[in-house]
Amino acid sequence: MRLFGWETTLGYYGWGGSDSDPQPLEPEADAAADMELTPERKEALSQFRERVAPLLSPDQQHDDALLQWLVARNFNLDKAEQMLRKSLEWRREWGADTVLEWEVPEVLSKYYPVGMAGHDNKGCPVWIIPYGGCDMRGLLSSVKKTDYIRYTLRVLEASRRDMAEQTQKLGRPINQQCCIFDLDNFSLKHVTWKPAMDVILELVQLYEANYPEFLKCAYVINAPKVFTMAYALIKPFLHEVTLKKIKIFGRSGWKEVLLKDISPDELPHHWGGSRTDPDGNPKCPSQICLGGEVPKKYYLSLSKSNLSKLTEDDNLSSVTLSKGGKKRLKYEVKKPGSHLRWEFRTEDFDIGFGVSRKVKKGEEEVLVPLQRVNSQLVTEEGYLVCTEPGTYVITFDNEFSYVRSKKVLYMATVVEPDKLTEE
Repeated sequence: MRLFGWETTLGYYGWGGSDSDPQPLEPEADAAADMELTPERKEALSQFRERVAPLLSPDQQHDDALLQWLVARNFNLDKAEQMLRKSLEWRREWGADTVLEWEVPEVLSKYYPVGMAGHDNKGCPVWIIPYGGCDMRGLLSSVKKTDYIRYTLRVLEASRRDMAEQTQKLGRPINQQCCIFDLDNFSLKHVTWKPAMDVILELVQLYEANYPEFLKCAYVINAPKVFTMAYALIKPFLHEVTLKKIKIFGRSGWKEVLLKDISPDELPHHWGGSRTDPDGNPKCPSQICLGGEVPKKYYLSLSKSNLSKLTEDDNLSSVTLSKGGKKRLKYEVKKPGSHLRWEFRTEDFDIGFGVSRKVKKGEEEVLVPLQRVNSQLVTEEGYLVCTEPGTYVITFDNEFSYVRSKKVLYMATVVEPDKLTEE
């Protein structure tokens, strides 16, 4: 199966076709940390310092800081300088230097899953991101996209500030962080909603463009097989040096690896350490926000939301589902690699939605599991890549409602590969 145009090869991580845990990918040596500079690269570093000295404060001109930009551009002086200049302009536009003073919307502080656990054995900050518990629909329905991005920026700048404090404390440069991405409860719902994936890709590109060599290591733990779909989409936007720092694990094997790099005193018990909250909670929610479903009281009205909206004037089709009713819409896909795209919203109430493909008479393969979505609040928008020709079925389901009929405004279309190339 393919999703969003990238092939999901389960065997890529040693998963094969079995249900056994994936085997970790071992990264190559850190290109920056263990680098021995050749005379040519030492000269490049000296020239780069001369070029950018007027742009940077003295504490930003030490070798480690400058090497981050050079490594990111393979020691090409012109490209490294251009990257740095663009990043400084981006920081001015986003107010990165003052973002720690920003008043954070309550919904982000309560439901954006992230928290700093402590430090690794080298003194680098360790962040835990329980992304499997992230309600991206709820968060993006409750704040503007720019606020979601700004909060992520705030986390990165908090990490940068901690690195500065560690540098002072330890007497040596600390300029990288470790991240633990916990994908427990991760499912297809995290990767089939287009607005969420758009934001994720924007954040990945933001990170690569403005925080080069900021990452020491990323541990992806409890990764289910469907994670390959999301990773295949994100991977092309990651620098090759970043890719070498990512370790991916299934349900087992990751605790031992974490404890090689991080003392148990620095980690909550749930993630292999020895720390708990005063009430004994092994996940330390006082320190690590665990995410969870966002209450609808935080949702913006559609008039204030930055998400796409559908109206009666958008050349939409409509269907009214009776109480307990269901509507199945069939689309013929003739060419492999075509996109099946959809957008819809309902009037006043939620609706069940799912996508399947007919494999033989009376049998269908579920591609997007049927689930209730709050399309009365936020327009539902998504697509998948059809690897095989055949009949694809979009289902609107009102069987859970015995008292209300539902009106759905929708558009759905199949876009063939040659049209995708034009796009």
